[in-house]
Amino acid sequence: MKKAFIYLTIISLGFILACEKNITVKPPVYKNKVSIQGFIEPDSIPIIYFNHTVPYFDKAVKKNQLIVRNAQIAISSSNSTDFLKLDSIFDKIDCQYNFFYRGHNKIQRNTKYNLSILADGKTYTASATTDLGAPVIDSTSYVTNYNDLYGEHEGVIIYFKDVSNQTNFYRYEMKRSADTSTKKAEAPIVSTCLGNGTIQVNEIGRAVFNDVGNEGKQLKIVIEPAYSHKKGTKGDIYIQSFDKNAYDFFAQLDRQKLAQYNPFIEPVFLQEGQFGNAAIGFFAAKQNSSFVTFIYPE
Repeated sequence: MKKAFIYLTIISLGFILACEKNITVKPPVYKNKVSIQGFIEPDSIPIIYFNHTVPYFDKAVKKNQLIVRNAQIAISSSNSTDFLKLDSIFDKIDCQYNFFYRGHNKIQRNTKYNLSILADGKTYTASATTDLGAPVIDSTSYVTNYNDLYGEHEGVIIYFKDVSNQTNFYRYEMKRSADTSTKKAEAPIVSTCLGNGTIQVNEIGRAVFNDVGNEGKQLKIVIEPAYSHKKGTKGDIYIQSFDKNAYDFFAQLDRQKLAQYNPFIEPVFLQEGQFGNAAIGFFAAKQNSSFVTFIYPE
């Protein structure tokens, strides 16, 4: 019996080894598109990010290589037209400039705006209306452990009242300072540009939410912090309210991230949106709540 067992084991192992095979997969030809991302918010200057897309497995590309230059971008209403100009701001964490197109005139409330972009012989258009109400944060708290699809985490809890008489879409935002002792997603911030100084970072919630079935009610969301903290760390919390165009785009991104972590979830690809199959992204209205200062208790 012992010899037979050994013999069968060797046969089984040989069968397994014989089934191994290396397969070379040739990816399909990449079709380049452009990415258009822009919020308009009352009393703020409009900013549009207009970049080339690159293949997922391509080598890292600097931001100055992504920006689409010499584009003609205009945001217009029934009363005026604002021509946006290429601009940039230096990011001390990445040690490189972030490029975007910036307008000159502040966005007005309760106004429909049309976006027009002309670049490389192609035209991209979209519209958005700044008629959103601002949510109101009632209170905040903190939990040491909670579970979601990504596992067990600590969490910042936000209670806020849904804006009545409209369909609403929300996202979390915290503005706080960071330095080289701060970690993002467990990785330390490494920056030769930041030195011993600090910089304000915008921590944006990974998920987006809607008020379907909870119109006008108090809502509760729990957010895992992206940046590390210690007891006494302060941050200003906002709830972003935006329209369905932005919600559809960010919801796809959220599902795409879930698919990357879970092999049992069907892959998600960014679908056509406001710009048809010519571009990915969004042009949307946004309205932030007033901020509430949050202090980490531990």
